[in-house]
Amino acid sequence: MKVIVLGGGDSPEREVSLRSARAVCQALRKKKNEVFFLDPLAGSFFKKLLQVKPDCVFIALHGGMGEGGVIQGLLESLGFPYTGSGVLASAVCLNKLVAKKILAYHGLPTPAFVPVNNGWLPEKMALSLPVVVKPASLGSTIGISIVKSKHRLSQAVKKALIYDREVFLEQYISGVEIAASILGNNPPVCLPVIEIKTAGGFYDYQSKYTPGGSLHTIPPGISKESLQKVTSLATRTFQTLGCRDLARIDMIVDSQGNPWILDINTIPGFTQTSLYPDAARAAGIEFEELCQKLVLWAKERKQPGKSHGRQK
Repeated sequence: MKVIVLGGGDSPEREVSLRSARAVCQALRKKKNEVFFLDPLAGSFFKKLLQVKPDCVFIALHGGMGEGGVIQGLLESLGFPYTGSGVLASAVCLNKLVAKKILAYHGLPTPAFVPVNNGWLPEKMALSLPVVVKPASLGSTIGISIVKSKHRLSQAVKKALIYDREVFLEQYISGVEIAASILGNNPPVCLPVIEIKTAGGFYDYQSKYTPGGSLHTIPPGISKESLQKVTSLATRTFQTLGCRDLARIDMIVDSQGNPWILDINTIPGFTQTSLYPDAARAAGIEFEELCQKLVLWAKERKQPGKSHGRQK
């Protein structure tokens, strides 16, 4: 099977994407596929895409146009099957503000939030300190600040605006940081849930992508009841937002055992330190098999009557 793996791209997460793409290329070659790597920023990108005429495109782009529906729309128009969520779900999930509004509408728990309009903070903030200042459309914790005093808010907002024109404040919730990974479609399955621990207490860019920077614990140190809530909530979130194939839902479980949805990643990391491959391995799915599953499901979408992501 001819597979193009897309990596790099235009977002601040470019370096992580390149690492994910390299790992995916290696895995798919071990499965005897004919694999081509392409970077959407390359000048010959479109020409090479048409020349190869892939059976499937594996999208390993994080953030920006690659995760936000633009690349997905291009591939749809060309008729090339691709891994992961479609155009609409990709765009919605990349924009945390839009995703949170949809979650709130459907009664799914997400921390209270306040948009920052054109860089101006609201005069009367409906949130209590501490708060988290976030760019709306970035991952990998880039541009995020936890603010504990009011006089630091403006500085944190300015930092976030470097990376995104849209910024919001989110109520900080203390608790156990959790990653719930979803795989498949008919039905989607929640892989073993991971608790994330870091030396500094904040799962930042360095902690995520430096070997040894964080500890992934399976099962997490929460009650069975909380774990059941997490897995149910992760699956409902995946379905509510119209996701497909895979996603990682990041949550905080508070001191009362209640989970809160923080973020939905439709193209989670596939590096050696990434959470999603760890969860798959804990479910007995090795990395090469995981990558191959995603490719086969994407290809099946062009073949009526196939299982389209049914677990086997």
